[in-house]
Amino acid sequence: MASLNRNEIEQALLKIPALKHYKINNATGSLLVEYDATLIKPQLLEALFSRSDQEAKQACYALSAYLAL
Repeated sequence: MASLNRNEIEQALLKIPALKHYKINNATGSLLVEYDATLIKPQLLEALFSRSDQEAKQACYALSAYLAL
């Protein structure tokens, strides 16, 4: 998140209707996201943090395609 400014991040998040709420923490460089589990399968998000790089990569592509990003 350090290479993007807060406004760019907020504008990108606003374009994703499945996100209900978010909070950006500049001090830690983290992002807390509340999402609509009826629109995004929790298993897909869990796979993003898989120990398997391949599984995480596939989840990232699947999520991107699902959200039309």
